[in-house]
Amino acid sequence: MPLSHAPRLSRAMVVAVSLFLLFDFAALGLNVWMSVKIEREAVGINLAGRQRMLSQRMAKVLLQLEDAQRAGEPLAEPMQELALTTELFDQTLQGFWAGRETEGGQGERVFLAPVTQAHTRQLVAQAREIWAPYRELSLQVLSADAAQLPVRLPAVVGYAKAHNLELLSLMNALTTELEALTRREATRMRWYQGITFTLALLNFVGVFALYQRRIRRASEQHDLLDEVIHKVAACVMVLDEDGVTVIKNNHTAERLFGRDPGALIGMRFDELVMQREGDAVGVRPDGSTFPVAAERHPAFLHGRRLFVETVHDVTEQRRTEAHLTGLAYHDALTQLPNRLLFDDRLRMEMARARRHGQQLAVLFVDLDRFKLVNDEHGHEMGDLLLQKVAQRLRSCLRESDTVSRRGGDEFTVILGDVHGPDDAARVAQEIVEQMSTPFQVRNVSLQIGASVGLCLYPDQAHDVSSLVAGADEAMYRAKLMGRGAYCFHERDEA
Repeated sequence: MPLSHAPRLSRAMVVAVSLFLLFDFAALGLNVWMSVKIEREAVGINLAGRQRMLSQRMAKVLLQLEDAQRAGEPLAEPMQELALTTELFDQTLQGFWAGRETEGGQGERVFLAPVTQAHTRQLVAQAREIWAPYRELSLQVLSADAAQLPVRLPAVVGYAKAHNLELLSLMNALTTELEALTRREATRMRWYQGITFTLALLNFVGVFALYQRRIRRASEQHDLLDEVIHKVAACVMVLDEDGVTVIKNNHTAERLFGRDPGALIGMRFDELVMQREGDAVGVRPDGSTFPVAAERHPAFLHGRRLFVETVHDVTEQRRTEAHLTGLAYHDALTQLPNRLLFDDRLRMEMARARRHGQQLAVLFVDLDRFKLVNDEHGHEMGDLLLQKVAQRLRSCLRESDTVSRRGGDEFTVILGDVHGPDDAARVAQEIVEQMSTPFQVRNVSLQIGASVGLCLYPDQAHDVSSLVAGADEAMYRAKLMGRGAYCFHERDEA
């Protein structure tokens, strides 16, 4: 080989190897960035869902205040509840608008970044317009003395009745929009990862091509490919023309598959990487497996068609994805499905019921006297009680049914394939009875209860939001009946 060619080829090889490593680390960086970003966006989705629960709690406590004021009962507890919910709702709404620190789902302090997409900002702006007079009226009630309260309370109650459903609708729309934005962002990041990974492979093919030129021109540089692939962080194997037999590999490949140096040469690639239930897995000598992602590119050496196979261990990536999925779709305290997963399952159950001409029921369960447990025994006892409530609710249902924690002391249930109202009523009655039976928590007997609202598909509602809202409305009527009861949704035929 002419000496003038050697420096040029060496420089090209250094550049190619550097680019391959750059693309390799860029793909890893994108994966870490996507995991952090999705986890941050999951916080926004959960807090947007919590806003709906808070608006319902405010409406409920205002009604309690009105009832207590009429009956001459003490107002301290509902006043405290109104102050807490008003402050938390305001903090979170302002966080969506301008970004600020607020309280997370487990009481921790989290920073909520402002929404930036035009439609989501419009939703938040509309909610702020409704919320501003709502908040002002609530603060007037909180600052009122005994003489002012009969004048100020009806105003905020009337405003809540007039605008609470609109506020709920905006919060539901915001949650849906944030979920859609997160899905689009994840898809875009996967495209970036795919492009980066493809560029890395193409660059590696370029390295391989440069190597061919060098071995044709100088036999003394025969070991260049070994030097290149052994410096690559990824597992690299070169397969023979049959696309199966390993004829070259780097040290990373031997470590990844738990093989001694040189042991991979001559082995079949399909003995090392297999398909199981639609996923690629790597196989070690002891029979243990691990999830992998494999990519193949053809290469040519002296007219001989070979294949370059790169294999990545994706165990950590799968673990991260599973962790994020658990965070986004399950309640951390009770391990029950949260509102997002509940709504997805409800859509699937409705589609199945529609195909088979069946009925289903949605139950909205609100615990009675739960706040007294928190007040008298502390929030830790309240959390332990919620876990036992979740277990007892599961025991009332079939394996095919779904129970979720909606937020606070509210739960929702899907009963599939019910045979009319009586079938659903039996389950509701059992839940009421089970919740009225005392709970034993740390050797303390706790007496609560539950009010249950029911809404049937397709007789009483035809979509997810109407079913949940109908069951919620029926639950409120059950509470008005004196708690510890169940009530069906009464469809407005007007």
